[in-house]
Amino acid sequence: MKFKTLIFISLGLIFAATVQAQEADVIDEIVVTGSKQTDPAMSAWLAGDYETAEIEFDRNAFCALRVERNFRSGLEDARESTIRSNTTADAVSVPNPSGGPGAGAGITVSTAPPTAPSVSLNSTDFQKSEAKNRRTCENRGYQMYMKGMSQLKLGKMAEAKETLSRATKINRTIFDAHFRLSLMEYQEGDIKNANKEFNALKKIATKCKRCEAKEEIEAQVNYLESLLK
Repeated sequence: MKFKTLIFISLGLIFAATVQAQEADVIDEIVVTGSKQTDPAMSAWLAGDYETAEIEFDRNAFCALRVERNFRSGLEDARESTIRSNTTADAVSVPNPSGGPGAGAGITVSTAPPTAPSVSLNSTDFQKSEAKNRRTCENRGYQMYMKGMSQLKLGKMAEAKETLSRATKINRTIFDAHFRLSLMEYQEGDIKNANKEFNALKKIATKCKRCEAKEEIEAQVNYLESLLK
């Protein structure tokens, strides 16, 4: 259903270049290292059906969240099971009462501890179940990011801004989301927050010494640097 590759999606979105209403076309690409999706969400996006894409990417994000929650729940169950097993093992090691005169001190008699109950981490099973419905249940930050991109295409600027912000909180390395948020803040005249997103992008750039998206990130940094100086 998916294979590792680079995803190149032309966007051709237009942003204002100056506060004085001078316009510049910012035509860039999403370049994300990850799994290429062939699910309903990406199919809708590629077909230009952004209303469906918004809905489907949102469902993907929720599915990924359920997988994360199931996995954490499984880990917690496993931890509690181990604690119960250790407690039971301690309980079955009881002291042997002292014998009559001449008998030694109490001797500990240990019995074999019971086998700890097995715990199944069911996130994989859940993910396989959803895969049958061609739903992508991984990389929640990316699903949220693509939902935001769909909203941008639909002209839902306020909603897109909120969604892209959520995406960066889930996954701080989604550089294109920081780039777009910086541009949106700049358009709204909020230079402080525009610089905040710009700084987040620069931090990603400093860590991207040999990453696949190095050129794209540097191009975005250079663009914002000239815009915000």
